[in-house]
Amino acid sequence: MKLLFSLLMVLMIPLSTTNRVDGAGLHVATHGDDTSSGSAAHPFRTLERAQSEVRKRVQSGLQADQTVWIHQGTYELQETLVFDARDSGTEQFSVQYAALPGDVVVLSGGQQIDGWNVTRNDRWTVELPDVKPGEWFFRQLTVNDRRAIRARWPNDDGQLSIRTVSDGVNRFSFNRQLPVGELVDQNTELVVFQNWSVTRGLVTDSDAEQVSTATAMGWIGHGPATTASPGKTAFLEHARHFLDEPGEWFLDGGAGILHYIPLPSEDPANAVVVAPRLEKLVDISGTQETPVRNLHFRAIRFEHCRFALPDIGYNEIQASHFGTTLKARAFVQPVAIECTHAHDCSFQRCRFAHFNNSAVGFGIGCRANALTDCTVEEIGGTGIMIGWRGEGALEAENQSRLAADWSEPQHAPTGNIVSNCRIRRCGLDSFGAPGVFVAFSRGSQIKHNQICDLPYTGISVGFRWDTSTTSQTSCHVEKNHIFDVMKKLADGGGIYTLGLQHGTVLRGNYIHDVRRSSFAHGGAPNNGFFVDQGSKGFHFEANVVHSTSGKAVRFNKSQKEWHTWKNNHFGDMVAALPQAQAIIDQAGIESQWQGER
Repeated sequence: MKLLFSLLMVLMIPLSTTNRVDGAGLHVATHGDDTSSGSAAHPFRTLERAQSEVRKRVQSGLQADQTVWIHQGTYELQETLVFDARDSGTEQFSVQYAALPGDVVVLSGGQQIDGWNVTRNDRWTVELPDVKPGEWFFRQLTVNDRRAIRARWPNDDGQLSIRTVSDGVNRFSFNRQLPVGELVDQNTELVVFQNWSVTRGLVTDSDAEQVSTATAMGWIGHGPATTASPGKTAFLEHARHFLDEPGEWFLDGGAGILHYIPLPSEDPANAVVVAPRLEKLVDISGTQETPVRNLHFRAIRFEHCRFALPDIGYNEIQASHFGTTLKARAFVQPVAIECTHAHDCSFQRCRFAHFNNSAVGFGIGCRANALTDCTVEEIGGTGIMIGWRGEGALEAENQSRLAADWSEPQHAPTGNIVSNCRIRRCGLDSFGAPGVFVAFSRGSQIKHNQICDLPYTGISVGFRWDTSTTSQTSCHVEKNHIFDVMKKLADGGGIYTLGLQHGTVLRGNYIHDVRRSSFAHGGAPNNGFFVDQGSKGFHFEANVVHSTSGKAVRFNKSQKEWHTWKNNHFGDMVAALPQAQAIIDQAGIESQWQGER
């Protein structure tokens, strides 16, 4: 009952505070002054100054809800915004950071780039002083709220494929000659589409016939599915002579100059061009003894984070996890909004966009937190991860972390909710990243979301490839609208599952238009539900699935009899049935949360 009460309180707080400006609240504005009082008439300049004032009030003992009202504008953070127990509310009183009603507020981990020069061929160039000495390098650029294209060859997927592999998996020839031009020292990456993942490696040598990479291309030891084998689609990304189409860019590290070919409608005088600087935007970091409690964020846009190519290369295993070999340690991609030991915290009507890495992670010790009515888009990795294991002790710490549970049962994230969110265009760099990932958690709720336009799976539930017991239990995936997924890779689906999960319910989901690209590798189909290895103990009820490239439901090392089934509607003709239409009408964003954010 206590957990249920906490969840209800998380969902009720924004309804009572979002549109009411508290006269006693603190104010932050781009024209403010950190030596001022922080009132509406005399606002602070920085969030850090407002945060220090809130901490004083918390230390003195809160006597009322505390709100920091953030006025119109973009706030470029110089370092990660960290919240710990000193920023907590209490059981009676909350702490809230909110955009002033009607204002557009962006918390950015990037830097706006101005001072463009226009060359004779109408290209834009600008010198960036920090780039030439190696103090700044980025792999993402945003122009007018649109992710620009990192110069690549070929320009379209499916045009280049691997012909031969030599020197282990470090040297490759292709089905066509490479364009003339040196690739070494340009931070050029070879990108290979694996069956359900992607591999990225830095090019160290090249000629018209072959390229070599600094690292082995693929997660070695799992056969051809996750290694750069002949026949797989590939492309080369980031070289000066690949810059040939409007919307593309190239960063010349040696000269410290950024090059961009504008779209016809773009003007250097008013274009908003942003490159990421920070690797983490927000860190909500409590401890087991002193968690962060009752902290809330309202109507804020969190944007721009970078993710450097790892020294080991980016050999994606699955769902934003990467490594080198089957026997070596696995890693999970960092998240821009990192939550550990956070209790009863929430994000409502927020936007998370333009991250090279994954967006939001609820990790060790996170309890009864909520994302409601948020938009997650233009993300390099996974949109939302419940059970993110980038921090916290795991079982079998000295072995691969890929399928490792938490070392202590109480560390499992519990009762976290993602509801009425729009999750789209994730996996832009890490093609095997799902929209939502849930694993090693209890009582997670993924409800009434719209999830679409993804290269791989919509929702991934579970991360253990057998029927052994883990902390992943009682997950409810209900009334989500999932469509236009599996656009690049294979062996996934609208909803993908792994492992034994007692009490897990998949109910009222509407899944359709599950794609399969012409260049997807491997013979495995893409499905509405892909019930993969060890999946056991689920209840499937009142789901509608149609228009899938493979069957509506597929089992691999699982069986239909291991689950319970009730009133599901599978197949291309079911959408016309009245009982299916009633389910469709209830799926996706609820009426009170509809409208773009």
